[in-house]
Amino acid sequence: MMRQHTLVERQHPIFSPIAIISTLILAGTLAVVVYLTGGQAFSPGDLSDINNSGQPVNNFHTHAEFGGDCAQCHTPFKGIEAARCETCHISVGQERQTGEGLHGRLQDTSECATCHLDHRGSDYNLLTTAVTNFDHSVTPFSLAQHDRDYDGHSLACTACHVSETDYSVSLNACANCHENAAPDFMALHLQTYGNDCLLCHDGLDSMAQFTMDDHAQVFALTGTHAQTACESCHSNGQFEGTSQECAACHEEPDTHRGLFGPNCTECHIPDGWRPATMDGQPFEHAASTGFSLITHVTNYDNQPFTCRTCHTSQESFTFTSAQCSACHAQADPQFIADHTAQFGTECLACHDGTGAMTNFDHNQVWPLEGQHAAQECTTCHINQVFVGTPRECVACHEEPVIHAGLFGLDCANCHTAVAWQPARLRQHTFPLDHGEQGELACETCHTTTYTQYTCYNCHEHDPAQTESKHLEEGISPQELPDCAACHPTGREHEAEGGDD
Repeated sequence: MMRQHTLVERQHPIFSPIAIISTLILAGTLAVVVYLTGGQAFSPGDLSDINNSGQPVNNFHTHAEFGGDCAQCHTPFKGIEAARCETCHISVGQERQTGEGLHGRLQDTSECATCHLDHRGSDYNLLTTAVTNFDHSVTPFSLAQHDRDYDGHSLACTACHVSETDYSVSLNACANCHENAAPDFMALHLQTYGNDCLLCHDGLDSMAQFTMDDHAQVFALTGTHAQTACESCHSNGQFEGTSQECAACHEEPDTHRGLFGPNCTECHIPDGWRPATMDGQPFEHAASTGFSLITHVTNYDNQPFTCRTCHTSQESFTFTSAQCSACHAQADPQFIADHTAQFGTECLACHDGTGAMTNFDHNQVWPLEGQHAAQECTTCHINQVFVGTPRECVACHEEPVIHAGLFGLDCANCHTAVAWQPARLRQHTFPLDHGEQGELACETCHTTTYTQYTCYNCHEHDPAQTESKHLEEGISPQELPDCAACHPTGREHEAEGGDD
């Protein structure tokens, strides 16, 4: 009879209790080790120990300081998340949110490890990969005009960036490089605009092609503005935010301070500060009002003249001449009192503001001689009207009836200012003391007009006998009245060649 043996079922080598317990113990031990070492057991390498800025970030100087704490950067089952990086790098997070700054302009910045690799050893610079693959066009400065220097060599990053760690830009690098090519230009350019080149230049050389039309998109440079130097408005090389208000460059004149408001364009245009326009018409005080302000710059108290000095109304610019006398009376009250008593208060009838009446010499206009010197001003200047006063004699002296229409209106040909009579005869050969009884009056011979005369007022005669006697001498009746033709000096026989 055969022996029978009891079959014992073999346990599964993996799922046996011993295997499971061993696995749990091993996993637990590994978990404790990972926990205690911060996951360092899975680290692919040391973290970087380089600080490019030299400043601590969230109390850490480098990544190497938290090399045992993977949770600083890694999220379980997700890996590296930008949110964890931005816990320390707060400024990067702000740039990504606002779209400003370098990280605001870059694409796909949520994957920090794409540009900033770590676990490459303690001496590895986190900017290495970022710089190698960096697209400079995302910065405000293009390298389109800066791929080579003036010598034809390729420009290295360090030509403009003084440090390979933080890549900060040296403004002096711009000037140092460009001075080699154009020292005189750069000296003046730096003096005018300062050394912050990036305020104007973007590397595309766009400022070199900046035209007046381009400027008109911001502010039209017309009239005298077209000749204005850039630095007149853009002081200290500042271009952004330059005020476009007139008052930013043009101080309000004292003469109308506080009267017209700050909007200068209501009266002034860029073609010239003067003439201004008022109510749509060109306004120049001298031309528009007839009164110049050349002698009215400062008042008697040396204070500047303003519009309100003379135009006291708050509602309009009305003016009365009484304000002239009121003001000038402060300096010389007695003179003004006598002056207004003689000439009245209409000051503008004589004065135009140029000072032309100061130390006025009437002889420069019309000499006051003889009888004219004794006349009152108002004799010729009626109602204190001085401008346009006629200078012809007939304006004051009516032409005498006795020679009206005979000698013309230029009285000075015969008369003087010393006296109206005697007149100065231009041609009178007949002796005026005819008869040796003294000078005869004109009316003795000239009974009607000065161009006709008669001798019969003194010489009695029989007309028939006189005519008959003169006919014997060959003198016709028509020639008979012209006695002076034969008797030019009045002597009886001179026509016969005698002396009597």
